[in-house]
Amino acid sequence: MRWIRAGFVALFLASAQVNSTPLIIRTGAVNKPFEVLAWTTLSYNQTSRLYDWEQERFVKKEGFEPLRTVAADLLASLGLPGRLELGGVVPLAMKSQGSKSAAGIGDVLIVARYGLLQFPLLPVRAALSLGVSLPTGDKKSQPALGDGTTDIGLALALNTIKLGVVVAHLRGAYWFNGKPDDSTKLGNGLEYMAGLDFPILPKLTPQLALSGYSQREKVINGATVPNTEVSRGFLGVLFMWQPIGKLVLRPKVSVPIQSLCQGDKIADFYPGLDLWLTLP
Repeated sequence: MRWIRAGFVALFLASAQVNSTPLIIRTGAVNKPFEVLAWTTLSYNQTSRLYDWEQERFVKKEGFEPLRTVAADLLASLGLPGRLELGGVVPLAMKSQGSKSAAGIGDVLIVARYGLLQFPLLPVRAALSLGVSLPTGDKKSQPALGDGTTDIGLALALNTIKLGVVVAHLRGAYWFNGKPDDSTKLGNGLEYMAGLDFPILPKLTPQLALSGYSQREKVINGATVPNTEVSRGFLGVLFMWQPIGKLVLRPKVSVPIQSLCQGDKIADFYPGLDLWLTLP
């Protein structure tokens, strides 16, 4: 197990990750009928600081144990007639914190997408998504692999055609988070991504992106729990490289923007690597 983890870490430190859930990682285009998209998103991070609400900043507190996460999201999506698409995401993770460790499946995500604007003559592509996150991860493990709730997300993805030397992206999603038990309600969340592709070279495209999310306070027995809200903002860079056929590799990294981050724990940077394959 140690040599596998070491290999993952070495790979990710040479690559990168832009932060967003699989619900908004896709563009505004949908698969053609019976076309299959498969991808793997690899990621690694280690939390380094905890948010101090009195000082209103992230600090390294005495006795704070960092949470290390090595993860892989496995996705397959099938295009259907009528500009429809159906897919699923299975997250795998290894987590450790101090003497505690856990490995297994996280919360599985089922996604249905509909192509609103998919016509060749239009300068914009758009897709509407409905996602359902199921409580398949073990919330009793330490660290937890899931949050024990059924969550529903609605998302919209937009992207332009190539305009000069850039392609623009705008995506957003709202999550209606469920209850882990009868007395607790997790706060709903909003996530977003705005980015620019620069397709300058034939098989290598850089992208700059601003992404982030915010989650409202937790409610227990009808009362709002203070200092449980979370917000994040990231500046990310990725490179889309198409070495052969329809295989695309996307090394990427994102760095937290401190003025847009509040609550919980944070890492100094978030590296990762995507592998995308479209069939046929």
